[in-house]
Amino acid sequence: MIRMSTMKTVFNTVHLRKVVIVFLALATLLLFHTSLVSALLSLGYLDAADSLSSNNPDVAEAQATRYRQLAVELAEAEQETEQETEQAAEQAVKQEMMTSWQAQLKSREYWLQAINLRPTWPYYHLGALDIEVLLRDKVAIQQRIKHIIKLAPNERGLDEGLLTLAFFVWDWVEPTEQAWLLARLADVRYSTLKTVFSYAKQAGHHYDICAHLAWKKVKGLC
Repeated sequence: MIRMSTMKTVFNTVHLRKVVIVFLALATLLLFHTSLVSALLSLGYLDAADSLSSNNPDVAEAQATRYRQLAVELAEAEQETEQETEQAAEQAVKQEMMTSWQAQLKSREYWLQAINLRPTWPYYHLGALDIEVLLRDKVAIQQRIKHIIKLAPNERGLDEGLLTLAFFVWDWVEPTEQAWLLARLADVRYSTLKTVFSYAKQAGHHYDICAHLAWKKVKGLC
């Protein structure tokens, strides 16, 4: 009986050691994978990081930002198509013939992926709003602004980006959200107000700022 008990104890000890070894191996692999993805992101190898990680919001954010920048570059190139040169043609081949519109859609796809993975992080929603403004998607813009205000009404880090984008498409913003945004604009730092006003004026939407904010705050702008 004592011998059988000893053998059982030895068997349990060996089994426990195997479980611990497997657990440590898996933990090491996971740590290596996470470190590798982070290193690839920091070095700018976004496609490689993307291929190694299917559920990483940081990778999705990086890809969304990349395709947003590409969309801007392609839009500028597309405006010069009438004066296309050999260099422009080579650039188009290098960029796999993607159009600005396609790059914008790809950027939104990645922002939505990041949002699905981390739905309560408001800055992913702000990134999505930015690309939806470029896409001129009225319904998506209206819904996104409503959601951001509901999700993070006290997140001051959103102020400049949210207000700037909203005033770009001010005619599409619904009255309830317009009132909230104007109240928020009245409560930001002057440097933020000045930046937002500058972009709003470029879009021809600065009149509501002059009409609704305290004159002592906007007299230097209006």
